[in-house]
Amino acid sequence: MKSLSLTTLLFIATANVLFSQNNKETLIKEAEEKIKTNKATISQILTDKKYDAIHPETSFREIIEKYCKAETLSIATDTIPGKKIKVIGMVKDKDGKPVASALVYLYHTDSRGWYAADAPHVLQYEGDIRHARLFGYVKTDKDGKFELHTIKPAGYPKSDLPAHIHVHVSANGYKALGTEFLFDDDERLVGKIRENSIRNDFMISKPEKTESPFAQKFSYSITLQK
Repeated sequence: MKSLSLTTLLFIATANVLFSQNNKETLIKEAEEKIKTNKATISQILTDKKYDAIHPETSFREIIEKYCKAETLSIATDTIPGKKIKVIGMVKDKDGKPVASALVYLYHTDSRGWYAADAPHVLQYEGDIRHARLFGYVKTDKDGKFELHTIKPAGYPKSDLPAHIHVHVSANGYKALGTEFLFDDDERLVGKIRENSIRNDFMISKPEKTESPFAQKFSYSITLQK
């Protein structure tokens, strides 16, 4: 059997890349149409393994942000291993009044401590924040509340940093805020690491009892400044 020429191999590789990109674009358009016509919720799209491959795509993430609203947000498919958790967030102003319709962006690692499906990081921090596989956008309700259903993340491999969920909150009339949700039962969250986390205004929550299928529940309160 004759070996394929370099030109033929390059042609095949290029064709595969184009096919993959065209397939992603088709899935992105399909996902937007389903959301726009109320045939699927954002949670249903984000937890459908059919759309796993397009989670890192910028245009897909822009669609999720564009159509997000105040509703329970689920971001992990059943095929992603990990302990299921419920996260309750409250957004308020300095006087303790709820901030409704605040935009909340969340992303985190999987149970291996990886942001990408095939690697711990996506082109380091800027890649992680823009392309992490486990992500979602949601808005706070009239009481300033949002609810996230996901899996419990793990800390980075070969690192002593504790597990965390990145949280970015913005609302009209308030300064944008970026913080991290940490877990009080994390064995890495001790000593100087815990002290530094508190100093950085990261939020630590103790696990609460909750109902099946969730193993744990965590609650956090965010205060926005004008």
